[in-house]
Order: sequence, then C-alpha cells, then structure tokens
Amino acid sequence: MIRSHRSRQRGAALIIGLILLAIITLLAVVGMNISNSELASATNEQLRMRAFRAAETGLEHGLDAMFDVPAKPGAEVEADPEGVEGSPLDSDEEPIDTFQTTITYRGEGNVVTGFSSDFSGFHYSVVSRGATARDTNTTLEQGAYIINDTGGQQSFAPL
Repeated sequence: MIRSHRSRQRGAALIIGLILLAIITLLAVVGMNISNSELASATNEQLRMRAFRAAETGLEHGLDAMFDVPAKPGAEVEADPEGVEGSPLDSDEEPIDTFQTTITYRGEGNVVTGFSSDFSGFHYSVVSRGATARDTNTTLEQGAYIINDTGGQQSFAPL
C-alpha cells in the first residue's frame, strides 16, 4: 500500500510543475505585449509633438512674413515646405520635420483707440502645416493684425 501512494505523488509534482511553467510563460508573453504597446504609444506621442513643434515654427515664420502679403482682397501667399532647423535628417540629408505656411489677407477694420481713429487694422490669418515621419501632420491657424496709420504719414511701410 505504501508503494502505490508514493508513485501517485511523482506524477502530481510533474503536472503541477508544468502548470506553473505555463502560467509563468503566459505572464511573460502578456508583459512583452504590454511593453510593445507602451513603446508604440510613446513613439506616436513623440511624432505628434514633433509635428506640432514644426507647425509652431511655421506660425512664427508666417507671422514674420505677413508684411510681404499685399493688403488686397483675396491676397494669399503659400510658401514652399521648409525644414525645421535642428530636425533629424533622412537618407537624402533632408530634414524629416517640415512646415508649410499659407498667409491670407482677411480685410481691414478701424481700430478704436482712446486718441484717434486714424488707424486701421489689417487682418491676416496664418495657417501652418507641420509634418514629420510616418505621415504625422498637425495644422495650426492664427489670426493677426497689422495696425497702420490711415491718414497722413504712415507709421509702417505701405502695405
């Protein structure tokens, strides 16, 4: 009787060992999948932020170039895509992060000041599209005014 009891215990230890090994393997595989998902999510967020910063750079360039757009109804200037300074380079030595700006004249309005009504506000909109790797794009739009003297001597160069 003692011998038969001992032989049953040997088989149980093997089965329990295999079950524990399967559970540990399953936990390792699940952990690797979660890790890969987190890595992909972090990469996507990094690319989204790079495209956003490229679009912000384009807004700054567009606001600076706004003075070159004539104050005529329907006037619009679309710049060629430009690389962001300090961007990583692709295999052709071109910047990966780029921006493209479009500046549109929207119209003129009187500016109310406490001193005089001899000023006009020339309204422009600047649209900047930032792009980076894996077709990640961001578009930002900002409105801006150029205030100019409308009577007598102009305070800025004529528009």
